[in-house]
Amino acid sequence: MLVLLVEDNRLLSNNIIQYLELSNIKCDYAFNIAQADRLINTQQFDAIILDLNLPDGDGIEACKRWKELCITSPIIMLTARSSLSERLNGFAVGADDYLVKPFAMEELVARLKVISQRRPTPHRLVIGDLEIDFGHHQAYRKGTPLNLSKTSWQILTLLARRSPEAVSREEIERMLWPDSAPDSDSLRSHIHLLRRVIDRPFDVPMLHTIRGVGMCIRYEG
Repeated sequence: MLVLLVEDNRLLSNNIIQYLELSNIKCDYAFNIAQADRLINTQQFDAIILDLNLPDGDGIEACKRWKELCITSPIIMLTARSSLSERLNGFAVGADDYLVKPFAMEELVARLKVISQRRPTPHRLVIGDLEIDFGHHQAYRKGTPLNLSKTSWQILTLLARRSPEAVSREEIERMLWPDSAPDSDSLRSHIHLLRRVIDRPFDVPMLHTIRGVGMCIRYEG
């Protein structure tokens, strides 16, 4: 099992990660929502453990957005918010489970095992003749596998999940480089490489630049 832990308390995070590893559960870690976004766009997780009070936003809003983007990984909200209304709000935005701090590590592991077993089949997204298999980390056009770099995959999956809407260059940059500002030409280079893979061998372009707005994936064939 591979789990993503999104938690800004370093001591608690270390304790959780160590306990999960002793239970044969691998764990990736994100300190904030921006880091979690980046990891979710590169990896299919069996479950996500999500704190609600994070440095760059509310876990409730992050959960809602991930579900709208068709992220299929089940989510356990891990928080000190214990009122019934807060728990119901968590389930309303798509949480699969809700565990209140303080909690027993044994219970967290038990809940992870239960929700991972009912995880749906890895999600596939189809836009025109473009197919993205998130479970197997592979994209196709007209049935042809696309040879994508890690960064190209990140950009493609972000744009595809938001299609046909445009995503601003600033948002793409935050997803790719959450901890540092990129060189001014970095994103332009990665967009060029992505366009070369998904558009140039085919008759109908799908990667579009919307002047003054950003980038989008659309099929206009």
